[in-house]
Amino acid sequence: MTDKLYNILVLLMTGLATAGLICGCGSSNKEGANVISTIPPSTDGNLQSQITAVTVGSPPVVTFTLYDEIGNPLEPTAFVANGGTLRFTIAEIQSDGNYKNYILNSVGQPTFDSGGVFATVRPGVYTYTFKTDITASNMFDPTRTHTVAAQIERNITSIVGKGYQQAVNPYLDFRPDGQPVTITREVVAISNCNECHGNLGLHGGGRREVALCILCHNPGVIDPDTGNSIDFKNLIHKIHYGDALPSNVAGGNFTIIGFQGSVNSYGDVTYPFISGDNSISGTPVKCVKCHRPGKDLAGRDFGKDVDKYKTAPTREKCTTCHDLTTFDGSTTIVVKNVTTPITVPAVPHTGGPQSSDSACGGCHPSTGSEFGQSITGAHTVVEESSVFTGINFKILAVANATPGNKATVTFKVTDNSGGVISPASPSSFSLKLGYPTVDYRNNLMENYGQPLSQSLASATANGDGSFTITFSKAIPANAAGVAVVGIEGRRPYTISSIHKGTKSVNIGGQAMQFYVDLATGSQATDPGLERRRSVDVNKCIGCHERLSLHGANRVNSIEECVICHNADATDKGQRPSDPTTTPDGLKERPIDFKQMIHKIHTGDELNVEPYVIYGFGGSVNDFSGVTFPRDRRDCLGCHIDATPKTFGFPLKPGVMGTTVDTGAIPNDDSDNVRIQPMTSVCTSCHDSANTATHAADKTSGGVEACLTCHTSGLLLGPDFAHFGDHRFPPGN
Repeated sequence: MTDKLYNILVLLMTGLATAGLICGCGSSNKEGANVISTIPPSTDGNLQSQITAVTVGSPPVVTFTLYDEIGNPLEPTAFVANGGTLRFTIAEIQSDGNYKNYILNSVGQPTFDSGGVFATVRPGVYTYTFKTDITASNMFDPTRTHTVAAQIERNITSIVGKGYQQAVNPYLDFRPDGQPVTITREVVAISNCNECHGNLGLHGGGRREVALCILCHNPGVIDPDTGNSIDFKNLIHKIHYGDALPSNVAGGNFTIIGFQGSVNSYGDVTYPFISGDNSISGTPVKCVKCHRPGKDLAGRDFGKDVDKYKTAPTREKCTTCHDLTTFDGSTTIVVKNVTTPITVPAVPHTGGPQSSDSACGGCHPSTGSEFGQSITGAHTVVEESSVFTGINFKILAVANATPGNKATVTFKVTDNSGGVISPASPSSFSLKLGYPTVDYRNNLMENYGQPLSQSLASATANGDGSFTITFSKAIPANAAGVAVVGIEGRRPYTISSIHKGTKSVNIGGQAMQFYVDLATGSQATDPGLERRRSVDVNKCIGCHERLSLHGANRVNSIEECVICHNADATDKGQRPSDPTTTPDGLKERPIDFKQMIHKIHTGDELNVEPYVIYGFGGSVNDFSGVTFPRDRRDCLGCHIDATPKTFGFPLKPGVMGTTVDTGAIPNDDSDNVRIQPMTSVCTSCHDSANTATHAADKTSGGVEACLTCHTSGLLLGPDFAHFGDHRFPPGN
């Protein structure tokens, strides 16, 4: 970790834990008092455990290690007596390649062994003898791969008085006959899940490792309340398809009734994949987003079987996503809901009725032509296909970019082979010019904080593959500082799909920027003169895979987004004049990046009003249904990890307050009404009336007093306040 605060907290935790001052369920020295640490401290403040051996005589005997975050041994019986959870389960890989669990509850669902016996080998090394004799099961085969795994967790009260959870899920593959393991089930790695989820923890947060999840979520395991399968592949596919799952679109609501009758409905899950192809936008078609090699939580390689998703297709596998498809010719299908099942139109299999899976592979081989019938072909992502030959923008020079003048830009656009792409139709390329880079305002340019915009369709060819064009509008006469010129755009491509026929799709290229000193008109090459960088676009891509917004015009470039989504920007120009006709009852909505992104990702957890933005042509973009997949307090899920911090307080000098009312003059911000910058940031997530009142009480004469209590490093600072459920210290 590079975070100075993290290192300080680790030292504080180490010192206080040694002194017995960390309190909570099972504190570090309540089990094994006065024992000198026998292993190094963990790097993430978590429990430390490994399963080192398993023997199967009659009941299995598991040998495992257990240490706290400091490295002190934790005796299992005392750990459990002090409120911790420590339990094991065991499953066998069957001939079909799926797990089947030996430990079942009263309704036949997999669970954890209970009533077994712990014993100490030496401090830090222990055994657990199962109560269940797996050799008595008629499925027991000592020549098959078995996996034993543990759920170990406890709650801790930290030095700042906040609770957090420690949890670890050690596991071990083995064969009871002692021979080497040759068959595994490593289809999806938890590291891939955590690219979106951050630190995935389910069933109360203590189950975090895919290798544990798949031991219970087996084929044939049914939610007894709804009748829905909770087999891992069915559960995960349907959850992530969410509001685009065919049965949910038809009026269903995929639901699982969980522990103590909890109702878990996934019909509103919004999968974050963004594509320029509107026919697949928002649907999880990129199989290798999950099905690719990765790591388990211990950092070991995981993914020996990632290609299994595209081998041996079956009706069961395909209908985990295509769940309205029928294979008996039926034209209707019953969809399970929380309450009463509903009957909806079905989609009969285009290849005709199929009474078995024996013929599936004949039409649907593992690989084949793009957009064809093969498994990989049918799931082709258009932007990653051979159809898209690339769009690469480059601004070569900017001239006459001084106040009162019209800037002239020389640029070049090429495909991935270096071939020149003309900016003329059907390409749709444009330039954006904004200023100043401290915090864009674009004052006296276009209305509502928008930059100068220039289509490139009429650019003049220079004979060397480059083109030149002059903005139709001049830079304001009183503009000062550093300006940015951004180039962006898309063009249509034709795909031929076996299911959807021939169609045209728009794909954009990554936007690029060029910075100019307005005083001299020369290029500004010092990165320190560019607008602050707070968000790591690679973290956006880690979850969204491809940021392709505004009709695929703006791709994978936060630096382009903030030119338009600035402190002066609102959506007033696109809204109806009568706010009573809008879902949020507002006459205009700020689209300042620092507020907009927080509100979008808070989504369905906003308290006061839905976040609705009116876009081009009056399109209504309602983000109230967004379901964010990770703990929003983990600021480093999006922000750049750097020193000084790119989030928290104090804000960087020059950050402006957010416009909430553009006043009487749409392109002049002299009469804009703003909320102060720190208030803007905090209330974008904490949108309750109490928070707004608190912020107003702490603001006088346009000066915010937030830093008195909320400076980074203080106990009420955002780095402490934003520590998530499953980790400590904050920001980790």
